[in-house]
Amino acid sequence: MTPILNTDAGHALAREVERAISASERLTARDLFALAADAYGGALAEGAFTPRDAYDAAELGLHLYLLRTVGHIPPEASGARDALAEVERLSALLPSQTRRTAEQNDYQQFSTPAAYAGLCAWVSGLGEGNRVLEPSAGTGALCTFALTSGASVHANELCGRRADLLVELLRDAGQDPAQSLTRENADHLDAILPPAVRADVVLMNPPFSQTAGRLGSRRVPTVGTTHVLQALRRLDAGGRLVAVLSAAVQRGKPTHRPFFQAVDAEPFRLRADVEVGGAVYRPYGTSVRTRLLVVDRVAESEPRGKRARVEAVVETVASAVDSLAPVRRALANR
Repeated sequence: MTPILNTDAGHALAREVERAISASERLTARDLFALAADAYGGALAEGAFTPRDAYDAAELGLHLYLLRTVGHIPPEASGARDALAEVERLSALLPSQTRRTAEQNDYQQFSTPAAYAGLCAWVSGLGEGNRVLEPSAGTGALCTFALTSGASVHANELCGRRADLLVELLRDAGQDPAQSLTRENADHLDAILPPAVRADVVLMNPPFSQTAGRLGSRRVPTVGTTHVLQALRRLDAGGRLVAVLSAAVQRGKPTHRPFFQAVDAEPFRLRADVEVGGAVYRPYGTSVRTRLLVVDRVAESEPRGKRARVEAVVETVASAVDSLAPVRRALANR
């Protein structure tokens, strides 16, 4: 019965965080752990919950609030900047995630910061009627912005605790988790997902170098790119994939050269390669620099022609909006 009780406690804590955000209450780490102690029936020091339990539930609370309030991010850059600035303000009401657990380190459970997730959803151009696949959904940041845009989402998450939290998010959005949530290792996603799961938008933030425990603590620099290539097999013609990878994934490195060749060979077009500064991730317990890639799967009839690829280095979400605006606008011209 313990997993069920812990799931209920996580959902209860998320609802308390959602209530606090709705009231614009700033939560300190002490506040969050006190709320968690009430929800789990015991203190952190007693082992009733872990910091990761509390942080994940807090993230879900933020996502539940955004699901109710954020709406569709405006297509123009100025509107997107304003909308994402508000998401950053709301995110700042939560405490920084300063405590790590062994599980987080082993499985690289660093969620997509909410404003960064909103940026990815915005540049994907998704909207009502789109089918979105999120192969490593975590606590649902990327899913949240897809759901607020009126898209249907298929979420996949290997971690049982996080998948249980996603159930609450999907239900609040009116989706059936029994149909729209799987719990598989995304290393082999294409071979595992039901054949009917296809997408015209993929939003993803895969592990950067860990293999879900298959190789112990060994780091594998191609794990993230393997996940991307798996997801591209589920992307239909005319669709767009947006992925957050480690900034260490670089075209000039021999290790990653085959990957960049693959995402820019027929039928794919690499539309954007933007390095994003580590400050974006600092509230989530790391200062890792990341790389945002935008890849389109074009129809057979579309000529290759001259490729206008955006390449940039930015330090903030707002700067990334400006850099990616031409890629977002190009959707309207296709």
